[in-house]
Amino acid sequence: MCQILVLHLSTYQTLSRNLGCMDEQQQSRRDDPTRPHALWLDAWRGVLFASARVLRVADPALIEDVGFPLVWMDVLAQLYDAPEHRLRMTELQDRSVFTRSGMTRLIDRMEAAGLVARRPVEGDRRGVLVELTPEGEQRHREAFDAHLPVIEREFGRRLTLAQQKAVADALSGFWHEPSPPESEADGRTGRS
Repeated sequence: MCQILVLHLSTYQTLSRNLGCMDEQQQSRRDDPTRPHALWLDAWRGVLFASARVLRVADPALIEDVGFPLVWMDVLAQLYDAPEHRLRMTELQDRSVFTRSGMTRLIDRMEAAGLVARRPVEGDRRGVLVELTPEGEQRHREAFDAHLPVIEREFGRRLTLAQQKAVADALSGFWHEPSPPESEADGRTGRS
């Protein structure tokens, strides 16, 4: 996810530099806040830049505080929030915020650390369940306790209470509604 954010940010920075080549009339249209594209683009850029700035601080802080990165915390949180603290590997990939393609190797490392365990899916010889171990549950709580003050300091304190509410209201659908499977989200079908 961090690499994706960096790519998007560099693209937007290039776009912003190129906007300097516009004539005055084009620039005034771009800056017109009543134009919908200017509003959603500014909102999107705000999400990207805020995320990137916070993640640049939060990931190293979590590693220093609890010994593992945000990508591990994401997996632990997904499992912690799941019924019976377990998900099929495919569900975990779909829900993950930070990684999809490297999930098997990530779970290998987390299993070796004793934080998760793999179990076969009853009635499905190829299916794999990933479940949170008691150690993983404890480490998730520790990580969450260490992570919250960093997020409050790096993100929450930069916004007034009214801004926090507006951002939370505006973006709640992105984390309260389930994401479509990757093949549906990008318009492709039949690919994994």
